[in-house]
Amino acid sequence: MKKIILSLFLLLSASIFALKEVNGVLYRGYGNSRFGFYLEYPAEILFMQPAPANNDGRKFVSNDGETEILAYGTYSLDFYPSELSPIQQLRNHYYDSLGNEYAYSDVTYKKLNEAKGWYIISGTQNGKIFYKKVHLAYTPDSYFMVFNMEYPIYQKQLYNKILENITRTISY
Repeated sequence: MKKIILSLFLLLSASIFALKEVNGVLYRGYGNSRFGFYLEYPAEILFMQPAPANNDGRKFVSNDGETEILAYGTYSLDFYPSELSPIQQLRNHYYDSLGNEYAYSDVTYKKLNEAKGWYIISGTQNGKIFYKKVHLAYTPDSYFMVFNMEYPIYQKQLYNKILENITRTISY
C-alpha cells in the first residue's frame, strides 16, 4: 500500500511540476512506478529514451550521444545470496563495482556510507567523467536504486552543475 501511495505521489508530482527552471536549464520530473524513485532531468539537454520491457528505469541521452544517464532499480537478491544482510549486499556491490566496472578507471572519489545505505564512485574513463550513486532502498524486497551519469570532460563546467541539480532531486 505504501508503495502504491508513493508511486501515485511521484506521478502526480511529475505532472504538476512538469517543467522547472534551475540556473537557466529546464528540468522535467521522472518517476519510476515499479521501484518508486523520482528524479528531475534537464529536459532540453538529455532526452528520455523508451522504457525497457521490465520498466526498471530509464536512459537519458544527449543529442550527440556523448552524455548519458541511467537511472534504474534492481533487486539486490539478483546479485547476492539471501543469507547476506542488505548492508552486506551493498558492501559487496560497492567492491564489485570498484574491482570490475571501474578497475581500469581513474577513480577520484569513492565513498561507502553503510549507515545511510549508499555509495558513490566517481572519476574519469575514456575521456569522460563518470558518477555512480547506488542507494539501498528498504522495502519488503530490498533493492538498489542506481544512478549513473557519464559526460565528456570538455563539458565538465556545464554537466557538473546539472549533476548537482539532478542528485539533489533524487528520492526513493
